[in-house]
Amino acid sequence: MALQNRENISLRWLALGYVSGLVGGILDLGSRWLPVWLSLGFGMAAAPVGYACFHACTVQFVRKGWRTRWISVVMLGAALPFFIVWCHRDGLSKSATLADFVLAVQTLLTVIVILSSSDGETRWPRRTIGAFLAVYSAVEFFRVAIFFKTGRMPADVFPPIEIASGIVYVVSCSVLPLAFIWMMNARLLSHLNRQALIDPLTELLNRRGIENAGAEELQKYRTSGREFAVALVDIDHFKSVNDRFGHACGDQALRSMAAFLKAAIRPADLSGRIGGEEFVIVLPGVVAHEARFLVEHLRTGFREHVMELSGGNIQLTASFGIAVTRGRRELDWETLMREADSALYAAKSAGRNATRVHETALAGAHRES
Repeated sequence: MALQNRENISLRWLALGYVSGLVGGILDLGSRWLPVWLSLGFGMAAAPVGYACFHACTVQFVRKGWRTRWISVVMLGAALPFFIVWCHRDGLSKSATLADFVLAVQTLLTVIVILSSSDGETRWPRRTIGAFLAVYSAVEFFRVAIFFKTGRMPADVFPPIEIASGIVYVVSCSVLPLAFIWMMNARLLSHLNRQALIDPLTELLNRRGIENAGAEELQKYRTSGREFAVALVDIDHFKSVNDRFGHACGDQALRSMAAFLKAAIRPADLSGRIGGEEFVIVLPGVVAHEARFLVEHLRTGFREHVMELSGGNIQLTASFGIAVTRGRRELDWETLMREADSALYAAKSAGRNATRVHETALAGAHRES
């Protein structure tokens, strides 16, 4: 996988970790023919090197904790001479304990990095890996503590910890690559979903995304009765921007409009672009007069908004059409959009730079008053 996808640096580090394990296995198998310092000294370092590579893999994937990689490098560089010096029979217990300590610290560093990430896309695979490595780190620290307390190998003092260590190590060799692939797939799926629902130019919801959001709001409305409004927004005389400055500046203007909407709407509101210079705003929990007040605030704010384009600074206006649920439980999204479009047409017919509410909502508001 690493050879096929060479741009994935995380996958490359993961592959190097398993290459390290392979080299350690070869050195162990060839111990009869190889010098002791090579078969045992470097062989003892194989597992810590492998986990250092997995730590680097994790750091690269979650894009944080870069400095912790140097801790692993320093530890391995400092430990390697001791692995070589202690490769004789009398020093094997010290060498094995040093390897346990390095593994314990490396896995703990990986746990800290992987669980401190705020990446919501990979939350569950990260938690799974973090929990497993936390257990592994605890087991290795316990082995080190036993040796320092008794001066003997854990297998001679407390055999269950030796069994636990073996199980955790074997399982980790199988689980870690699968968990990492799980993380990659979780992020890929999230990106694909984002691409399907987000307009790439403005980074607002696209038509499909705003339709999904509208359907969810309608469902809440039917179950709880909480009113909401939909506003269609159209930038006035937008064609003149393209004609005067070019389409690149037109795209800048659309991005500027999107940035204005993101900053100006309430936290609970949703905004999207459904094509060209036309935008949609979903306003939860409002009736007709409240929706008009909020949208009028947007209209006047946008009128004063200065767009900084590469062709020069300009100010534009926009027209707004509003439709409100008004207690109609049988309402669907298409009907709301038609009503908002009708109100938008009325705003443009009135000379643009105006806000209009669909007549049905106005009639309902008058009856309520």
